[in-house]
Amino acid sequence: MRLLEFRGAPKAMGEAFGESCREPIRELYERRVENALAQALAYGGRKVGVKTLLEVAGQSLRPTEKYDEAGFAELLGIARAANLAPEQIGALNGLTDLRDVLAWWGDIDTFGGCTSFVAQQDLTRDGRVICGQTWDLASDNMPYVVCVTRYPENAPPTWCLTTVGCLSLIGMNADGIAMGTTNIRTTDAKPGVCYLSIIHKALSSRSFNDAVDCVTSAQRAGGHFYYIADKHRRAAALECSATKLRKWDVSRGYFVHTNHCLDEEIKALEGDTPAASSCARQSRLEEIFGATKAGDFDLDLAKRGLSDRENAENAICRYDFNGISTNGAVVMSPELPGIWACHGQPDKGTWVDLLSQP
Repeated sequence: MRLLEFRGAPKAMGEAFGESCREPIRELYERRVENALAQALAYGGRKVGVKTLLEVAGQSLRPTEKYDEAGFAELLGIARAANLAPEQIGALNGLTDLRDVLAWWGDIDTFGGCTSFVAQQDLTRDGRVICGQTWDLASDNMPYVVCVTRYPENAPPTWCLTTVGCLSLIGMNADGIAMGTTNIRTTDAKPGVCYLSIIHKALSSRSFNDAVDCVTSAQRAGGHFYYIADKHRRAAALECSATKLRKWDVSRGYFVHTNHCLDEEIKALEGDTPAASSCARQSRLEEIFGATKAGDFDLDLAKRGLSDRENAENAICRYDFNGISTNGAVVMSPELPGIWACHGQPDKGTWVDLLSQP
């Protein structure tokens, strides 16, 4: 796994990121746009062009800047150094949201999927919260997965799994806030703040409540589920469409979320009938965790759960089914603290302790 580190003002960190990964960023941008347009044609019968995608991305720039000036400055720095337009780097960072905007707001089908969890102190062996997830996307995105450590001037350091040229995806900060996401598809998608910008801002927070507010107050572009946990053993699960939100306080046991809506009000906005894969992954991880006695849940069990290969193409850990693979996985213990990331499928990949890296 490639490990990157950036320090300084947001603009400087973005420029360093863009310069160090210029060619991979441009390659990933082309692959993601190509995949999105192919999905639109194959699954939605919609012939959508790059121009339309970038128009929607452009309309999302102003809300993003207003929402988080620091994160937006980093995006512009990445774009400048990678020789991409701001709307292109915006599309790279927010493609799952922007696909939904094209599908429902005015014309694309999402692909991929993730399996996430939060396990509370009454279940875990060490009495600390553990959270994490797989991250599934197009198989050809796998070479572009990186882990990034950031040392911003005016915010806590962060460690995250993401892709080249992108803001935080799954990560933790030095103040003990951990966060991740899974994609859901809702019909109220619109130009707005995309999910990576929301996560990036939340990880700049110094308190649990401020991190939660980053989700609830955002002018969201599309549907996503977010989980947030902190070093004080607080945890929340937030299922969001662009306009609706359901928050669960996870105070005991475990909470699992994949890629279909659980809240009835948000379910009414769901763009598709839940896929067999999403339902199977939800049930399988709940089965694994449900068989665990209180006090027996630990980091190894979390990693094994995310590595599970039961149910073939509907497995939690996937190998290039219909062009989709598990590109990575992360397990976090914000109180310990600890964050472990795996590049590729976690049943065979190497877990890297990001806090122990020089």
